Amino acid sequence: MYGILDRYIGKNVIFSVLLVSVCLTLFAGLISIIDHLRYIGRGTIDFLFVITYVAYKLPGLLVQFFPVSILIGGVVGLGTMARNSEIIILQSIGLSKLQIGISCVKSLIPVIFVICLMGETVAPKLDKIAENEYYLRSSDDDIGIAVSSYADRIWLKEGNIFIGINSIIDNRTFILVRKFEYDGINLKSFSVASTGHFINNQWVMQNVTENTFENGRIIKKHYDTQIWSMSINVDRIEVLNDIDVVTNLSLLQLQDYINYIEENGVDSSRYKLYFYNKILSPIVMMVMLLLALSTIFGPLRSMNMGARILAGITLGFGYYVLNQIVAPFSIVYGVPPFIGATFATLVFVALAIYLLKRKT
Repeated sequence: MYGILDRYIGKNVIFSVLLVSVCLTLFAGLISIIDHLRYIGRGTIDFLFVITYVAYKLPGLLVQFFPVSILIGGVVGLGTMARNSEIIILQSIGLSKLQIGISCVKSLIPVIFVICLMGETVAPKLDKIAENEYYLRSSDDDIGIAVSSYADRIWLKEGNIFIGINSIIDNRTFILVRKFEYDGINLKSFSVASTGHFINNQWVMQNVTENTFENGRIIKKHYDTQIWSMSINVDRIEVLNDIDVVTNLSLLQLQDYINYIEENGVDSSRYKLYFYNKILSPIVMMVMLLLALSTIFGPLRSMNMGARILAGITLGFGYYVLNQIVAPFSIVYGVPPFIGATFATLVFVALAIYLLKRKT
């Protein structure tokens, strides 16, 4: 049931959360514009492109800042009601702290759903468009397509085969590809292709030189075209190009890439950590709301609005710092990624419950 009181509480909380999220997003966007002004003059980048580039990034910034927006917005919305004695009135007519909290949750669930959906669909696509356009604009040539690379080159592992790629063009063309095929620890063959194209769901390599090692001899062959059997496809290449910004990938892209690298015996802990963080993002938002409630009903309830907002920001910053410390340590020391992703959340859930139960 969603009654009149639920709507009233929800209206105040949602308005404050959305207002804070818009302010934080625009503030971050302004900082990003100022930061990217230094790129004006590189290639064909101008001021209008910088504005457009940051505009494409805004949905991702909104998704990124929404959890802390719930915390600060919840503190502001509920704090305003407390200052106007509305919380006391609600409690006097029989609403408990739990019921007030449930009213906030019921109101925010649709908004959280929309934000999570945006983070899985709109934000990654717009971010990819912005980055591709940046690569294109910052290039001095006029090839009309974006070229991206990971470090000096990209390396893939397919079973006993290692593949090095100098660069990838438009996710469908490889430039200067080297393939090393091993039999155990012994090098079986070494091949070099000048280019490779993804045609009819297979990789067709051109101008291939193949060196095969047999009985102490090297057998050298040349092929104008040769089909290489690789499980990497266009979608996985798109993920591969985005590894530096893996947090902007969708759950489906992450899951597919995790399966791919695990099939080839590569450690996937880093990507599993990001995957679990994405799955847990709605729960993190609920934890932020719980922390906001703790500033209203807990020992901080006697503070003024400014002090409560500062306390909310401090709690949010503390969560971020703890998560950023524990998550990488879980990878270094071999702790399961799920534990690394949930540790900070569990700590702050316990903290919020403690603050809610504490009277003074």
